[in-house]
Amino acid sequence: MNKLKIIIPLVFLASCNSYYFPLLVETPQRVLNSFKPYSPSEDYIKNQQFSFITVELGQQDATLVLSSIKNNIFTWVGRDNVTFKTYKGIIIETNGLEHNFVLKNPIESVDGILEQGRGRLIYDFDNPRLYALEAALVRLVESEEQIVMDLESNDIGWDTKISVKYGPEGLAEETIQSLHPFLKHVKLRFYYKY
Repeated sequence: MNKLKIIIPLVFLASCNSYYFPLLVETPQRVLNSFKPYSPSEDYIKNQQFSFITVELGQQDATLVLSSIKNNIFTWVGRDNVTFKTYKGIIIETNGLEHNFVLKNPIESVDGILEQGRGRLIYDFDNPRLYALEAALVRLVESEEQIVMDLESNDIGWDTKISVKYGPEGLAEETIQSLHPFLKHVKLRFYYKY
């Protein structure tokens, strides 16, 4: 009886319109391929002249090049003026995305949390506009190799997480961070050229 329940819908689908049937077969493979992590080849990394990051945001990925460093804030720029700014590997500002944010007083607030083990981050969002959203530190795990911050904003019920892994030189190697309540988390991988 169970086999009959499966066969009847398949026959019906195949008979309705035959040119849709290949889509049913191909779709799972396309879906699986879209979830593969973005990783540049060794040749690509060697041939780059400048430091860069790879960005995975949902099913989108991109490469951004280091544009400048000022007060230990790294500015990474990509196509269509997409810009990420990082401080100690933590994303403190985005531009060019559908939903962007700016972290207010990023150096003081990030350093304050890391030094004191308590504090808050204050966000400004552009879409929808929301200014001075406070996200309080709930948990901090810190070592030489990694920091993990769990923050929550009771104003909008947004729980956010920031995780940064560091290399032997103390530079960020990988960041996973929630950027905005309407976006999935983003993953950055850092590639430095000296």
